[in-house]
Amino acid sequence: MSGLVLLAAACGSSGSSSGGQASAGSSPSSAAAAPAATSALCEDVAALRGSLQRLTDIKVSANTVTELKTGAQDVQSNLSSLSSAAGSQWSEQIGNLKSALTKLQASVSTLATERNASSLSGVVTAIAAVPNAGRQLLTAASARCPSASASPTSS
Repeated sequence: MSGLVLLAAACGSSGSSSGGQASAGSSPSSAAAAPAATSALCEDVAALRGSLQRLTDIKVSANTVTELKTGAQDVQSNLSSLSSAAGSQWSEQIGNLKSALTKLQASVSTLATERNASSLSGVVTAIAAVPNAGRQLLTAASARCPSASASPTSS
């Protein structure tokens, strides 16, 4: 689970730059569209990174099963947005993270109904796979979103 902390550092923090720059001269070039698309894509990467971090930061409590379900759904929602924005980019890594999330959701559902050592072990194994798959995806995405990985400590 600590691998996700490294993952967040590797991808950096998303800056709070305003995306409100309107093009005064309307030059419909693909070069002008690429930064906007990349910006939106990088926002999706940052949202996914945040939801992965929140998922792996869940502490054991009476509400752990509910928190894990909610956290996994949040990651899945952000992954769907990124997948749509990315098109065919990173399809292998996106598929791996989707698979890891599916296994986590199944193991959490089992834990919700069967509170025993075997079910708990299944969740522990499944939750370890999510940040690993997430790290692979975010590493691949960092090539497209270099500003996110170039300044890991910028505030």
